[in-house]
Amino acid sequence: MAQIAYTCWSIWKSRCTAVFEGVQVYPQKTLCATQSMVSEFMQMQYESVMNMSENVVEVGAAEARWSAPPHAYCKVNVDASWERGSKLAGLGVVVQDSNAVCLGGSCKTRLAASAIEAGAHAALNGVHLAAQMGISHVVFESDSKELVQSVKGHIQKSIWTIFPILAAIRRACSGFSSYSWNWVHRGANKAADAAASLARRRMCDEVWESILPSSLVFVLQADGLSCPPTM
Repeated sequence: MAQIAYTCWSIWKSRCTAVFEGVQVYPQKTLCATQSMVSEFMQMQYESVMNMSENVVEVGAAEARWSAPPHAYCKVNVDASWERGSKLAGLGVVVQDSNAVCLGGSCKTRLAASAIEAGAHAALNGVHLAAQMGISHVVFESDSKELVQSVKGHIQKSIWTIFPILAAIRRACSGFSSYSWNWVHRGANKAADAAASLARRRMCDEVWESILPSSLVFVLQADGLSCPPTM
């Protein structure tokens, strides 16, 4: 429709120019002008759609919040904070139950060759912590689509450098009565993100079950947890 409209308009404009200004009409020149206008119009439409898509993603991420798992389930949120230069990764894990009570978590550091490798290590830490806490029904969450797809899909098709970690995650998950891996917006994974950032600022690893780091209290409170949290 856009091409038809611009073609008619270009022909009309060339005809008016010829009639009122006595300028000779060149069909090829009119056709080129039409194609140029159509291309410009399509490019503007494409940019408009892309901007709308980006805005939708940003709004969704900003409004996303942590949600409690089903009754009898616990939710384990994992995240990693990775620095390209030093290769240092902070690994964060936060465990909460269906009443939004924080049951525990961990802040650990290690070296990782890439962001996805750091995320895989964080996921493995989350699985191990859930197993150590004796949780039977668990929902794992991460804001890394690549990581979640790798864990849920055919690990042979994932990045080969994280294959051993993915295999270890699969083996460890087999010990749960039921489990699932879900991708969430970053806004719904703020506690694990804060734990990962905290890990990189500390000199040693920390695993907590009864005393929540004060720096995470306000993050969890934003998700509906009381402050200080009930343990």
